[in-house]
Amino acid sequence: MGVKLRLTRQCGRHVLRVSILLFLLLTSVVSSPAHEEWFRGLDLEPALGEASLVMVARVVDVSETKIILGGKAETTLLQFKFAPVQVLKGVFSRESLSLTSQDLGIQNYADSAPIETGQLRLLMLGRSSQGYAILRSSPSLEQAVPQLHGTNDDLIGTVRVLLAVNATPERPRKVVLLLDGLRAQKGPAAIPLLASLARRSLLAAQTPGAMGAVLPHLSDSSPTGREQTAISIASLLKADYLSQLALREAAANALTVAVKKPDLNFHSRVALFEALGALGPKVLDNKSAQALLELEPRATFAEQGARLRALGDLEVPGQRGAVLPLLEQLPPDAPPALQYGAEWALARSDPIGGSKEVTRRAKNKYDSALPIVTEISVLGDLPPADATPALIEISKLGLDHAERNAFVSACEKAAKQKADNRLVAPLAGMLDSNEPDVRWLAVEALLTINTDDAAKTLQPQLPAETDLLRKLQIAELLGRHGMRDGYPYAIEHMSEPYLREQAISALAAIREPAAIGKLREILATSNDVEWKSAAMRSLGRLGARDLASQFLEMAHDSESPLAPSAIIALGDLHEAQAITMVRAGLKSRSTEMLTASARAAGSLAGLPSAKADDVRDELAALLADRGAPQEARAAALDSLVALNDPRLDGALAQAVRDAGLEESDLLGHIEKLLFERRVKLKLP
Repeated sequence: MGVKLRLTRQCGRHVLRVSILLFLLLTSVVSSPAHEEWFRGLDLEPALGEASLVMVARVVDVSETKIILGGKAETTLLQFKFAPVQVLKGVFSRESLSLTSQDLGIQNYADSAPIETGQLRLLMLGRSSQGYAILRSSPSLEQAVPQLHGTNDDLIGTVRVLLAVNATPERPRKVVLLLDGLRAQKGPAAIPLLASLARRSLLAAQTPGAMGAVLPHLSDSSPTGREQTAISIASLLKADYLSQLALREAAANALTVAVKKPDLNFHSRVALFEALGALGPKVLDNKSAQALLELEPRATFAEQGARLRALGDLEVPGQRGAVLPLLEQLPPDAPPALQYGAEWALARSDPIGGSKEVTRRAKNKYDSALPIVTEISVLGDLPPADATPALIEISKLGLDHAERNAFVSACEKAAKQKADNRLVAPLAGMLDSNEPDVRWLAVEALLTINTDDAAKTLQPQLPAETDLLRKLQIAELLGRHGMRDGYPYAIEHMSEPYLREQAISALAAIREPAAIGKLREILATSNDVEWKSAAMRSLGRLGARDLASQFLEMAHDSESPLAPSAIIALGDLHEAQAITMVRAGLKSRSTEMLTASARAAGSLAGLPSAKADDVRDELAALLADRGAPQEARAAALDSLVALNDPRLDGALAQAVRDAGLEESDLLGHIEKLLFERRVKLKLP
């Protein structure tokens, strides 16, 4: 029966493709897609940061060579000769630079305009094994090797700003440089600056004058400029965890003016509505929001969807009466973005009734053999109290692969906000090993739910799990709920560096009675440092207090390779005497000892008997220290969080300024904590 139903739905979907096409042709006026401006999405900062040589060069010669491959296939290799005009980064001491089409990666850009003699080009070159080449891929040749319109081209000024940004060790200073550049630049030259500013939205949102430097670009003559400006505004608004009224009102005023201007480019229109949605509730009054977000019959589907999504994001009350009829009039095969926007707006304006309506619509679409991925995604974005009952209803349908993938993603989102045991049964049906992507997310959701039922559901999955880290995560969950199936995997893999932390956590959760005896044997007899270290760490987590004196002796010898593990074990044992070794370790030049001491301090500095204000000061200083190893700074951060120390906010505010942390997981953690704790920064 299930197979028959699946075949019926698949056939129905093929037939309905025709109706979708007719709907698109008959119910909407959409302009033909215009050729995108070459600078759409232009982001020069990463390439400039990696480049060894950046220069403005003129093409003085182009030649080609025919090469026969394998005696049969003919290919053409182009040779370009460039004369340097301005060297912006690095050193170039020759009269010309010759590069091939292979060096420039031209074969990756089939439809690009050719590089011709006489043109002025911006070259951002890294070092390959053979010499200079373009190492970072770009969406087009025009972005990889931008053409310039003279030696005073505004893009050269942008490159100079971005090179200065890359060279600056202070992130707030980077923001200031970008804002100064945005005040001076316009058009295509502003696009890379806006993109770079968006990377530092959390700092920019609290930098005086930042929004004022961005907003004028909403009047850019190019649709791409308006689009990138709206994207950057949305980024600033989402990062504004202080909910600064003046900043949001300035953005609201500029966005409402911009969105009322006629604009045929749907990319910029969609970006404007997404920025409006990022304003948050209560920034626009009810009347303004309604007038602004009224649907226009000639708008593209993408714009209509974005308008409705913004209506939901703004949480404008009393909109059910307007949105529900609109949703009911939408054909079930309307574009997903439009359906999502209408369903989201309804669900946000009426959480209880809206989620029921979205569920009802999903069932009707399912009965019509239409996909319901959109409806599942909407439900997953709702608060768990509304999402969970609806997802349970949806789980009773015979979902296809895409729908199951959307379902487990929605369950994972809901579980991260609030674990609900009712989702265990539906997730149990999503553990088919023939669908690894679905299974992975289903396991993730069950690990997050973390109940007895979740553990019982995952217990049969443990032997078949091929990913060792995931296997140990499952073993830990089982251990927390009294199941010791994962003990062999945990004790066998605890010496592997990349698995050690998870294996030790699993052993601590499993608490196998035989574990302490086995670990003592390893500690006493093994000649392998990795195994002895892992055994020591595990014994500390398992509370082997009688070994504290032995660990203290090991920790005293700071030159011993076992000393860092001994300090961590003493921290887990809450051994007050170890605070002396922690003090010394926090001044160590050894990364491993420094990290271990910072980690142990999270337990020891909080002991009632410990007088450790100096240790807490050292942790805060370590987190803020730009020259310290990132793993030690991360350990200091975890300890300050565990201690709930008031020094944390100040240390976070200092650490977030460090340009050396950009693109690191540690910076992501720092910014997340700043957001959660609503720390006000002193900028610039």
